[in-house]
Amino acid sequence: MIITVGEFRKLLEEYDDELELSFSGLEYHRLGRRGDKHLEVEFEEKIFKDKLGHTKIFDEKH
Repeated sequence: MIITVGEFRKLLEEYDDELELSFSGLEYHRLGRRGDKHLEVEFEEKIFKDKLGHTKIFDEKH
């Protein structure tokens, strides 16, 4: 699912700025710009879809 930065900000408006944001066990790394109209949330883990479309997570630390 892809949403715009504006849509994401709107979803977060109702929450206190001091709340911690969790990514369901993934470790946030940084935001990465991908062209003029795409911003990607990057994680420490490598996340990709295999040939069947299944999501795979590779953690180099383990």
